[in-house]
Amino acid sequence: MTGYGKRVLIVEHDEGERSVLGLMLENEGYNVQIVSEEGLALEELKHRRFDVVVSAHHMPQINGFRLTLMGRLVWPDTPMIVLLENDTSSSETVERGGAYGYLRKPYIFGELLDLMKNAIKVNRKHRLQTSKSILLSS
Repeated sequence: MTGYGKRVLIVEHDEGERSVLGLMLENEGYNVQIVSEEGLALEELKHRRFDVVVSAHHMPQINGFRLTLMGRLVWPDTPMIVLLENDTSSSETVERGGAYGYLRKPYIFGELLDLMKNAIKVNRKHRLQTSKSILLSS
């Protein structure tokens, strides 16, 4: 169980992909919250902090790029991972939006887990450093 106690928000419009990804992450010990659209994702982000957000790039209302930008306004330190379609999805656009990383669909689940673990680890180190800096300057 690699994700014991870590909170993950999944934003995916495809019901099958949502269900499979949610189940696989829960089996790894993650606490998973799943939403089907961007507006619901922003509401979830307003109410609680997540250790990582995994979002599809292509969605009905806004894309993963815009969701990443909006998510940064709510929780600037929360790492966001975007799942790109194999067609015309631009990794450059996602990176400009501030995503921690991306994978192209179909992706290998182990690669997603590794990316999530690294994102959480980097974010935790950053938050600890920031907390130490605040305490030392007080």
